[in-house]
Amino acid sequence: MPWVDVFAVFVVSHLVGDYLLQTEWQVRHKHGGLTAASENRRALISHVATYTLSFVPALAWLWGSLRWGVVGVAALIAIPHLIQDDGRLLSAYARTIKKANIGANPVLGAALDQSFHIIALFLTALVAGT
Repeated sequence: MPWVDVFAVFVVSHLVGDYLLQTEWQVRHKHGGLTAASENRRALISHVATYTLSFVPALAWLWGSLRWGVVGVAALIAIPHLIQDDGRLLSAYARTIKKANIGANPVLGAALDQSFHIIALFLTALVAGT
């Protein structure tokens, strides 16, 4: 399937997983989940699991037309999302490149977060599509 079609399906799945299915508890506690307290880890892991599951209908529909196979593409979706939603790299980027504190500017934080998610999905679609 052409990468642009794969990207469109991925964006819809992303919206479902990152907005419709993510709980307020996950939003509040996932930051630093790769190294922080167990509650943060549970919030991050449960969000990434739910997020990745939101791609199952898309991956089932794309079955057989992905260059990396379903498991490979699922990993390409989940791993960057896990790293991005830990939040520490996003905060470092905002501090060093944007010269901003996303804690004081949550709108900027949300915009950067979504920008990085869309870029990751775009690159995944380029790799996975034809």
